[in-house]
Amino acid sequence: MLAAGRVRDACPKFEESQRLDPGSGTLLNLARCYEEEHRVASAWTKYLEAAAAAKATGNAERENEARQQAARLRPHLANLVIAVPAEVSALRGLEIVRDGEPVGTPQWGLPIPADEGEHSVVVKAPGYLPWQSAVIVKRETTTTLNVRALQPDLQSSAPLAVSNAAPSPARVPPESRGGTQRAFSLVAGVVGVVGAGVGVGFGLTSKTDHDRAAKYCNGGTCTDPRGVTATHDAYSAGNIATAGAIVGAVGLVSALTLWLTAPSSRSEAPAQVSVGLGTLQVRRAF
Repeated sequence: MLAAGRVRDACPKFEESQRLDPGSGTLLNLARCYEEEHRVASAWTKYLEAAAAAKATGNAERENEARQQAARLRPHLANLVIAVPAEVSALRGLEIVRDGEPVGTPQWGLPIPADEGEHSVVVKAPGYLPWQSAVIVKRETTTTLNVRALQPDLQSSAPLAVSNAAPSPARVPPESRGGTQRAFSLVAGVVGVVGAGVGVGFGLTSKTDHDRAAKYCNGGTCTDPRGVTATHDAYSAGNIATAGAIVGAVGLVSALTLWLTAPSSRSEAPAQVSVGLGTLQVRRAF
């Protein structure tokens, strides 16, 4: 196609070939095709890419050819400078797009090779109306496009407005606070019940071990190994029982305190608490 002069048909084929199976030879053909289309900057870029690809594969002859072609086109390049004023470049999230491709910050204000013809430049930033312009680039010249100040987008920036007033603290309904506190009281109650259960269980185990040790020991002196073992087990179980009892007591008292002090949106009768031997009774109307 290229040999027959069908450049418009040939270039897309080379582009697809390069995408499917990259190679320095395909890049050279693509560069020649761009040059036939008078896309000098694109051809120059592809020649340089071909040189780099050939060097990576150790093809010195093809690398040398690609660099010579790039050097031949260099004096005929056209350049486009996108000049961005300071007040625009300082905008957060600023984005510049040329012909659908982003222009990175390092390229702002520098002469960048561009193909001869018309180019579209779009400048965007959050909260501002986009600015767009078309610029004509001529061969072997440097053209400068001055970006204008962006105008605020009043509709999009309205929701982004930030008040200088201090934010008012969120008000939590008493029902919500009371519900949360009662939930914690239930958790504390469960911990208290479990701790008390552990204390009672190991307390009984400790008494059983003490009774077993008494069969083999006489007073404070014990020489029978069975008695010594039973005494040790009794003390160990007793320590665990004591710890469980403490955890149980703290948990139950905390649960009771949290529940009784939880705020409510309606008046409630005061709770009646009565403590007996091994019992704890709480009466309250809900």
